[in-house]
Amino acid sequence: MKPYVYTKKKRRFSGRTKFRIALFVILCFVALSIVYYFKVVAPIVTTLSEEKVRSLSTQIVSSSVERVINEESITYDKLVQIEYNSNNEITLISTNSVEINIFVRKVTYLVQQEMDALGKEGIDISLGTFTGIPFLYGIGPMVSVKLVPVGTVNTIFNSSFTSAGINQTLHRLYFNVNINVGMVLPSMTKNMMTDLEVGICESVIVGKVPDVYLQGVI
Repeated sequence: MKPYVYTKKKRRFSGRTKFRIALFVILCFVALSIVYYFKVVAPIVTTLSEEKVRSLSTQIVSSSVERVINEESITYDKLVQIEYNSNNEITLISTNSVEINIFVRKVTYLVQQEMDALGKEGIDISLGTFTGIPFLYGIGPMVSVKLVPVGTVNTIFNSSFTSAGINQTLHRLYFNVNINVGMVLPSMTKNMMTDLEVGICESVIVGKVPDVYLQGVI
């Protein structure tokens, strides 16, 4: 009688089982990739895109204001009139509404044009940034992120008075610019508001400024 010898049989998977295992692995990989993108990559790309849009918006507004100032030869005296009485006391501070309105319209038009052009061009973000790995930021080919200007550019003219010494007041004229931009990122869209303050001109007023102007009325 021959002794019984145990031999381990190799387990073989059928073609259908192998396909199911491969499909399961692929689905797990896709699911993990999606979670990783939205939890890690998307916030990084969104933050970098917002910073880049704000930087470009600031450059556009500043260059537009500078261009109009140079073209129109804008000065403080051209926008503001100060009247004194016989005792050399300030009786009235007024703005040239016609010049200011023209200035605001031209700046708004230029900014809107530049933002529209930026929307067509988009902004570029390196492919390495989409990995979410810090040392790969800025590495690799560029991926274009589309920008969509939403609504219009709102420009508000403002002024402020601050003390500049004994019997001296600094009068500053500036713009508040509000831009609404939509960013079309891979697999998501996001709207962002950009609020900018851009100085136009300023001057030191010698003499006591009436309280009504110091409270912001002009």
